[in-house]
Amino acid sequence: MAEEAKKKSGFIKTIFGGMLGLASGVGVMYATAIVDRVAKPPKPVANFAISHDGLTVTCQSHASGESGWWDFGDGTPLEPFDTGQQSVSHTYAKPGNYSIKLIVRNFIMEENDRSVPVDLTTPPQLLPPTITLQVEPINPNSVAPATFRIRGEVKNADHVFVDLGDRIEVATEPGPFDRYVVFDKPGNFPIQLIGNRGKQVVKQTATVTVTAAPTGSLSVFLKVTDLGTKLERRQVPETAIFAAPAKGVKNPEQSLKALPGYTIKEAKLGKVTGVAMKNSKVEVAADGKTAKVSGDWAGDPAKGGTETIVQVTLTQERQVNVTPMTDSASGTFTATGTVTLPLPPAPAPGVQRKMQLEFRQATAGGVPQVIGTVAELPLPWSGKLGQQPVSARQVGNTVQVTYGR
Repeated sequence: MAEEAKKKSGFIKTIFGGMLGLASGVGVMYATAIVDRVAKPPKPVANFAISHDGLTVTCQSHASGESGWWDFGDGTPLEPFDTGQQSVSHTYAKPGNYSIKLIVRNFIMEENDRSVPVDLTTPPQLLPPTITLQVEPINPNSVAPATFRIRGEVKNADHVFVDLGDRIEVATEPGPFDRYVVFDKPGNFPIQLIGNRGKQVVKQTATVTVTAAPTGSLSVFLKVTDLGTKLERRQVPETAIFAAPAKGVKNPEQSLKALPGYTIKEAKLGKVTGVAMKNSKVEVAADGKTAKVSGDWAGDPAKGGTETIVQVTLTQERQVNVTPMTDSASGTFTATGTVTLPLPPAPAPGVQRKMQLEFRQATAGGVPQVIGTVAELPLPWSGKLGQQPVSARQVGNTVQVTYGR
């Protein structure tokens, strides 16, 4: 390769010297100097930064050269280097440790290359789903309508469902959850918590028993719905690789981009490998769309110095719509008195909570029938059910409903 480059450079010098009509040895000497300074292109630089999401790696190109190729180290065909392409992405077929290599050339075939290791041994996106489930009755006798508290945690799942035996609901986002459900009718109900990731499905089951309510008994039913947006945060590792900068550049810099839809809120400098650049730092742009990595180049200008690898962690945020979540609680009056209904955990900032109250009376067979509704429940609230006064107020993390007093 080096021999080919020398031949090509010598060929250009000969033609250039002939065009100038320089017949003497002195003329050829000057022609050679002119070619080296004017016709000979700058040396190519193979430089790029990497980030990854699961098994997909994105390389942000900071390279210079006329041609070249990308080698992603997994046996797939080489991809051509395009000087006008700012980034290139590649998805690996399986987890593992890989080395990404970029080779670039200028038009006289001078070559430069750089390799960067990538650890994709255990991407979170490939871990199997896991589930924990705990079901507790709110009242020991569990008379219809009966409230049960469902708690647990789902990890590494794309979708989460709760099968209540008589209906299926979207349960929650992956992670810890705590909610209430109500069974209106008597019977045995298998509660299943189901999580899936692709074709991987896991589930846990707990069975609850609900008994029939005495005919004519009065119960109250509270429905709580949370909807809106929430803040999603991710920490993204990035790598910036600095080679010898162009002549005259003393403070090289690179820009790292935020993920689509995200804003960079914080950038932390990690490990810096190499001594060619001093005083490395990272700064987040005012709009949060990029983070600038920079420093003072301290390499030997004559030799081009050595490369410096800078590790950076970007904390990124975005607003996402919350899947509407509905929790229910119920209680039965023993004539007049007060029923205490639990509220689900307070919603996240930006999430709106709406509450609805229903009064139900058990018919023959113990099935409750709605006899009064408060469509949008303000707290505190007071009204009448038939001839009896009724009121509701929040006490701590509960709603206390009083009937007949």
